[in-house]
Amino acid sequence: MVTKFLKISLAYMIFSIFSNSPVHAQNNDALIDAAVANPNRMEANKVRDPLRKPGEVIKFMGVGPGDTVLDMVSNGGYYAEILAGVVGKNGRVIAHSFQNAGMDPDNAYAKYIRDTPHMSNVVPIYASFNSLDLKENSLDYVFLIQNFHDFYFERFNVDVDRILGVFRKALKPGGIMAVIDHRAIDGSPSSTGNTVHRIDPAIVKRDMAKAGFELVGELDILQNNTDDLSKSVFDESVQGKTSRFILKFRNP
Repeated sequence: MVTKFLKISLAYMIFSIFSNSPVHAQNNDALIDAAVANPNRMEANKVRDPLRKPGEVIKFMGVGPGDTVLDMVSNGGYYAEILAGVVGKNGRVIAHSFQNAGMDPDNAYAKYIRDTPHMSNVVPIYASFNSLDLKENSLDYVFLIQNFHDFYFERFNVDVDRILGVFRKALKPGGIMAVIDHRAIDGSPSSTGNTVHRIDPAIVKRDMAKAGFELVGELDILQNNTDDLSKSVFDESVQGKTSRFILKFRNP
């Protein structure tokens, strides 16, 4: 029994060393670069890459082959399309859209998922924020991109504690939640999620800590010092060019 335990422990140590080795990291980076460069991606998505830097974001988060990733509010599939190429045939991307999209038989994104070979490992789901339910310990990653502020959008009337609890339950131990959002003026109230569709990252950190998540990294590659943080993200002078924060949280 002791010998068997030692063999298992040694195997795990070797796997861990290999998984964190420079060679493994380089291979994973190359895979992510290839997924971003995939010529079959939607043109409307590809043209947004310079301002969104998806390759750097995905590398920072650590997604790799075989992972299961939930792409929240995936409409249009910007991240889902890339993540599908990263997780590969042994992985899966769960593409969330709101329930009205699921009731539309002509929904263009659903058709794109069905008809596009490089999206064959993408599974659509449909739910409101408040009705979302996910299987326990079923996810390696949650990508919540430019939508945390919507938890404070009055029309959605989101139970923030509930939905963060759903994510925490669904993420495996050590699973990662990626949060990117439009930056609000420091010290702004949560109501900016309703007015200018931005949020102070301090609110995100507070809410995530309350839900039991650990902040394990921040990235500033989407910071834009010319952005007027007082303007709505839909204002033509800043749309598509807002200053955004990138936070990486771990489920303990």
